[in-house]
Amino acid sequence: MATLCLTVNSGDPPLGALLAVEHVKDNVSIFVEEGKENILRVSENVVFTDINSILRYLARVALTARLYGSNLMEHTEIDHWMEFSATKLSSCHLFPSAINELNHCLSLRTYLVGNSLSLADLCVWATLKGTAAWQEQLQQNSAPVHVKRWFGFLEAQQAFQSVGTKWNVSATKAKGLLTHWACQSCSPQPALPG
Repeated sequence: MATLCLTVNSGDPPLGALLAVEHVKDNVSIFVEEGKENILRVSENVVFTDINSILRYLARVALTARLYGSNLMEHTEIDHWMEFSATKLSSCHLFPSAINELNHCLSLRTYLVGNSLSLADLCVWATLKGTAAWQEQLQQNSAPVHVKRWFGFLEAQQAFQSVGTKWNVSATKAKGLLTHWACQSCSPQPALPG
C-alpha cells in the first residue's frame, strides 16, 4: 500500500482523525501535513474529506488495531457513537441530554464499545475536547462522574497526550465555541410575529 497523506485544517484540527493516525501508524504508512481543510488522499483518484469517512478508512486498512470493533454489532455501535458525537454531542441545544446519555452508558464501562479502545472512544473524546460546554463543566467540577472518569482515563494515555499537546484545541476552538454558545445559537430565539 502506498503512503497515505492526511492534510489537516490547522485552525480546527480533526482530533479524532489525528488520534486514529496515532493508533494505526505502526500498520499504515501515513504522512500528516497542515493545510486549510481536512483531506485524506488515498490515491490520485480517491480522497476523503468527511472526518467519519477518514476514520472508518483508517480503521479498515489497519485491521490489527481493531479500532472498528470485531463483529457486526460492534461496527454498528461504533457507527452510532460516531454519529452521536457529530450530531447530539456537538449541538449546544442537545449537549445537556447527550452528556447525560453518555454518562449513563459509561456507568459500567471502561470503553464505549466492547473491551478495548475503538473509533467510538476517539470520536466522542475528540468532540468533548473541543466543546466549550464540556471544558466549562470540567473547570467548574460539575462534569458527570462517569464521563469525567472515562475522559481522564483516555487523556492519560500516550496517544491522547501526544495529540492533545501538539494540536491544542481547548484554548482555541472551545474558546470560540463558548462565545458562540453563550451568545447566539443557544440563546432563546424571539418568536416571530404571525
